[in-house]
Amino acid sequence: MERGRTVGLVDSWRRQPPSLRILRAFLGVTFAYAGAQKLADPGYLLSSSSTYIGTQLRGFASGSPVSWLLHPLAQHAVAAGVAVALIEIAIGIGTLVDFLPLTSALAGCSVSLVLWLSATWHVHPYFLGSDSVYAIAWGAYALSIWESRRLDARPTAPQEIPEHSSAIDRRSFIRSGVFAAGVLALGGLARLLRGPLKATSPVAATGSVSPSVHAGPSTPAVTGKPIVALDKLKAGRPVGFTGPSGEPAVLFRLDNDEVVAYSRICTHAGCTVGYDSSSDLLVCPCHLAKFAPADGARAVSGPTNIPLPEIAIAVDRSTGTVVLPRAG
Repeated sequence: MERGRTVGLVDSWRRQPPSLRILRAFLGVTFAYAGAQKLADPGYLLSSSSTYIGTQLRGFASGSPVSWLLHPLAQHAVAAGVAVALIEIAIGIGTLVDFLPLTSALAGCSVSLVLWLSATWHVHPYFLGSDSVYAIAWGAYALSIWESRRLDARPTAPQEIPEHSSAIDRRSFIRSGVFAAGVLALGGLARLLRGPLKATSPVAATGSVSPSVHAGPSTPAVTGKPIVALDKLKAGRPVGFTGPSGEPAVLFRLDNDEVVAYSRICTHAGCTVGYDSSSDLLVCPCHLAKFAPADGARAVSGPTNIPLPEIAIAVDRSTGTVVLPRAG
């Protein structure tokens, strides 16, 4: 429909080879679903939730080459979250109904590229992250649309008689209305049908902490910021605290009485992991990455193979308290 050129919806599918129809359907449905899934998450816009968009944006910004973009968005997280979800829905529906198809494809490529440089920037090797694949797929689809238009623009003999302008305007108006109604309806329905907020894992929070150096559980008297009394730290009952850089962290006492601590920021997409007592694993609620605290927080399944960062702690035997020793 761009550049004054309008093609019927059915014709827009018929004119494409089967390979492009498959790609178009997959990308369109996936992006529409991705936006709706965000709005259907009851914790997506709730700051106290582990799936809060603000927490995700701050996690994405860590070490990302587009952190300059993500930090301002995190300051207006709710507005940014709604905008991202609606943009994804608009891209998906626009692709399916042939509304500004080239613009939709380029927008899909841009969104995927930003996600590649943020959400999956730390996924190695790169092909384990899905956003790079989506960026290339959208780029290839946009190129196919451009090439098709370039071929259609070549003069032919005899020239086809264009449709009457009123028919074109009417078709454009109807398709624009379907597009707008579809975006609002899908977004509203997803938000309306969101489920109850899932309870967070039983990780009790403590106060803020200081920077630290590593020490094991048999360390003699040390000074530092107390986290929890050792006799209150039980195996299978982790304690949450704020890490040296202000990140959420978790403290474990393992079955062999070793005490370990890790960041709770998932190494895949920056969501905050929670503890699943049934499996003794730290689980990311966003993309279901799982980490084993008894094995160095190694990633045991999911979209990342990078373990959670370890946080150095010590045990002050003179007071029986787990602490983060003062730097130096």
